[in-house]
Amino acid sequence: MSDPLITVETGVFVRDAALLMTDKKIGSIVVTDAGKPVGIVTERDALARVVSLCRDPCETMIGEVMSSPLITISKETEILAAMRKMREDGIRRLGVTDEGNIVGIVTERDILRAVSISSLTSFSTLLRKRR
Repeated sequence: MSDPLITVETGVFVRDAALLMTDKKIGSIVVTDAGKPVGIVTERDALARVVSLCRDPCETMIGEVMSSPLITISKETEILAAMRKMREDGIRRLGVTDEGNIVGIVTERDILRAVSISSLTSFSTLLRKRR
């Protein structure tokens, strides 16, 4: 999960959000309206909804190109349930909430890494038992 959560308000220009994403080395940013999360913008969104359409990122507001609503899961959600949610909704990122407040983003890559580590750990335990 990404931590700390990086956000921008809907009225921020795409260029400023892109600079922030570049500076923080992140592939997505949560969009808020009066501090409440309302959407998300990914690198892919910026390419598809700004660059490929020849829109000026210095004049286009992030709220115009965000994916909304932001789909979330509880921090207590199990990995398989999160994977299922991503597959059902056709998304690669989920907002993570704790007591109703968004606290981070979990990505498809985060889940694959966790599952891979868990699988390798289980596999190495099985190998040790065989010896």
